[in-house]
Amino acid sequence: MEDVTDVVNAYRECVRHLWNTHFWKDAEPGQNWDLRDGFDEVAAQLFRLLVLRKLGREEIEVPPDYWAEREPLPFLRVEVDTRAEIMVNRGLATGYWDDPLRVVEKGELDLRFLQFFDWWLLGFREFSFYRVRIVGSGKHPHLVGKDALLPVGASVRVLHERAAQQVDEADKARAG
Repeated sequence: MEDVTDVVNAYRECVRHLWNTHFWKDAEPGQNWDLRDGFDEVAAQLFRLLVLRKLGREEIEVPPDYWAEREPLPFLRVEVDTRAEIMVNRGLATGYWDDPLRVVEKGELDLRFLQFFDWWLLGFREFSFYRVRIVGSGKHPHLVGKDALLPVGASVRVLHERAAQQVDEADKARAG
């Protein structure tokens, strides 16, 4: 696995700056959701160009958020170095992040990158969280399929799995 945290976080900084400098002040006062949708289209293209192209995955289409619910990118694993705070969605696709699990230890959850997250879609954004999907867990199987938020920072890394690694891991999971 290749650590691509810097590549993904460079994209984060690009779209964070773009939104806060050129979109936010026009979108928020008038509650202009069309402007937000236009930004999402640009952000999806920037993700393809700034992240997926560098990973040799430019054929992957990432639709804007308003088109459909985002699917996790199976080749982008998000891991905690030792432990990290986590907020897990109460149910599937709800706006409540209050599952009792508050701290995750390294290796407890198989997490796949969805997108960066911020609380208010029309306001100033920091994209302070990685939004991930829990795709596996021996310790917490009831959480599989739910989304979670992990703070962007030193204790969280984004790893790129090559195709051969994904096949090996899938075989291990089936055999396990």
